[in-house]
Amino acid sequence: MDTNVLYYGDNLKILRDYIPDESVDLIYLDPPFNSSATYNVLFKEPGGKSSEAQMEAFEDTWQWGLGPEKTLQEVAASAIAPQATKEFLSVLPNFVGQRTAMRAYLTMMCVRLIELRRVLKDTGSIYLHCDPTASHYLKLLMDTIFGVQNFRNEITWKRRHGFSSAVHESNRFGNCTDIILFYAKSEQAKFTPQYNKDSKGYKEYVEGFFTLVDEDGRRYQATSLTNPAYRPNLIYEYKGYKPPANGWMITKEKMEQWDREGRIYFPKDKNGRLRRKSYADELKGMPIQNLWDDIPPISANAQERLGYPTQKPEALLGRIIMASSNEGDLVLDPFCG
Repeated sequence: MDTNVLYYGDNLKILRDYIPDESVDLIYLDPPFNSSATYNVLFKEPGGKSSEAQMEAFEDTWQWGLGPEKTLQEVAASAIAPQATKEFLSVLPNFVGQRTAMRAYLTMMCVRLIELRRVLKDTGSIYLHCDPTASHYLKLLMDTIFGVQNFRNEITWKRRHGFSSAVHESNRFGNCTDIILFYAKSEQAKFTPQYNKDSKGYKEYVEGFFTLVDEDGRRYQATSLTNPAYRPNLIYEYKGYKPPANGWMITKEKMEQWDREGRIYFPKDKNGRLRRKSYADELKGMPIQNLWDDIPPISANAQERLGYPTQKPEALLGRIIMASSNEGDLVLDPFCG
């Protein structure tokens, strides 16, 4: 399979014709949201003419007809579609209706998610970007395809402040977030925790807890060295300081090493307790949680802005790539989001 390639055409056909089994390390997809917005023409034909094929494909996708009906039959006969997925599609009309746009949308997504699971390595992960219009249905669908046990996070990305919708839609709160559903292929999926040193919360945390300053001007906090459980082998006196009743958290050898490194806090009173110096400048930052409110949308004057309405910031994609892939891994974006 070629890498660094942009394929032009229906991603279902591309997946089946060009992407081998278990060949991809990370998948990010930002499919159309079934939100009734006019995002049909995101690209043009090579000669510059609007893509009639794309417009037709999108129109077929959002209406129940022969296309979705054929896709439903494909899933029912598929050897790689989980039985749970087939059962989910069979009962779906009870909740979204028989010939609705939502059923057509979910059927379109289902057949593609089945192929995406096929091409994903056991060490891989998938991030599906969506909005509240269908996120609850998509989560159930992904549960059936990837397994409930492989669900990792429902990430909320704050994409804008939402002032206008809060004013003009007075019968509800404004919508200012998207959802990113994060699933692993298996327990072996790679993941690297991410941190942020630029957030307001991190700065407040450092200023509130790292209140001491050593002779080098480094901020630190003095943290406990007391063992939570009784450890008689760790009860020893160090430089005239008595041990706590349960013993220290570290061996005498480790205590001596940290002392040489200047990491032990010695109170002036020998009756005080030795503590560890934890330096603020050694922190990685605040651990990233499932609320991503630190990545702003693309501004009107941003250099990365291309002009299509659903473009996502490079920082958003960068965080996903850094968290769930390694250098040299293969990343697939089936909807070119």
